[in-house]
Amino acid sequence: MAPERLPQEELLRLLAETTRALARNHTPGLDRHITPDNVYQTGNRANLPVILDYLDRLLLPGSAVLGLENLDHCLTQIDAGRNILFLLEHAGNFDVPAFFALLRRQAPRYHPILDRLIYIAGRKLNEESEVVKMYTEIFSRLVIVPRRELPPVPLDETAAERAAHVAKEKEAAAINRAAFRKMTLLKREGHIFCLFPLGGRSKGREYDVPVKETTSYLKAFDFAYPISMKGNTLPATVGPMEQEVPVQDRVVFRVGAPLTCPDYLTASRLLWEASGSPLDFEQFTVNRVMDLLHELHQQPDVG
Repeated sequence: MAPERLPQEELLRLLAETTRALARNHTPGLDRHITPDNVYQTGNRANLPVILDYLDRLLLPGSAVLGLENLDHCLTQIDAGRNILFLLEHAGNFDVPAFFALLRRQAPRYHPILDRLIYIAGRKLNEESEVVKMYTEIFSRLVIVPRRELPPVPLDETAAERAAHVAKEKEAAAINRAAFRKMTLLKREGHIFCLFPLGGRSKGREYDVPVKETTSYLKAFDFAYPISMKGNTLPATVGPMEQEVPVQDRVVFRVGAPLTCPDYLTASRLLWEASGSPLDFEQFTVNRVMDLLHELHQQPDVG
């Protein structure tokens, strides 16, 4: 049944009710602080029905996953033992449950994809707030530290500040090495990884710089599937994530044609060398990925 349009006070009431329901199956403090030993965090499936019921109230008629022929190609590659990466456009922190909810509505043949999905997530989603962690832990994640999370080195730093900065860099490097090792093992078990090339949620052009680590991940997979997204049930703000307010919206994901990762990287390097771009190869390549997602986003919302 299609959800009815709800007033703001009802949306806030549902949010509070959902948060209370999630808290019943949530262990405060569990795996909040990220170390090399807990970079892989399996989904808290006890809370999956709670978040899916909530998304059913937020997703308006016309919400869908399009480009299913490309997911059929994905299923074939899974059966062949290929390593699969999803490259998902990122709008807000409800992108993940929205994608899960909408793909689950499709034919049961796509459900194995949902069972295999692991999201590559920044550690802020764990460490910023207990409430944010409560929502994000529902889905399996491989937690990393994006390079841009590390503060720049000030020119006039003291010896103590320098030592603290070096310690943070070493901690981040250890976490990322552990995450990459774990990803290698999980790929062999047939898991699919989902990466947001933008890194954080989209918060306006001045913030939207894609993360160059995306290029490193492309090197580790056989096929990548770009997935665009229109609509957003949790618009991002520049403030604390836990203060973001859900809205009802029509959300449409479109799965694009697969990229054969080695071929895509080879072509990108040739373009980069010929372009004379001031960007390094990694940034040049992820910018191309974002251009591809933008083109996919502009396609009409038809099957």
